[in-house]
Amino acid sequence: MSQSLLYHAFGVREGYEYRETLYEGGGVRFVLAVRPDWIKCPACGSQEINRKGRRFRELQTVPIGLKPVFLVTEVPKCQCAACGKRFEVSPPLPRRMSPTHAGSKRSSMTCAA
Repeated sequence: MSQSLLYHAFGVREGYEYRETLYEGGGVRFVLAVRPDWIKCPACGSQEINRKGRRFRELQTVPIGLKPVFLVTEVPKCQCAACGKRFEVSPPLPRRMSPTHAGSKRSSMTCAA
């Protein structure tokens, strides 16, 4: 699995790195971790951070063939060593796309018989 595929196929931008792929329950789960250089205190900007656990967030994305696909993202719980503030780190994930309406975009191709 490459970071490039996650970027181009699923819109996963900077802030996450690929860890593993799980094939469970007829679906595919791509497990992502927050890149350490993305973790800094929102209050003081320090990168001296102590991790205090984590939780996972699961987001369904576009299927691959008939298999449902999920992005499983780590959300680290942290505490700043400089100011003591506790926070979670959630780098940006792909935004929801608005649905397209059938027939709203017409093809410019014509059939020649």
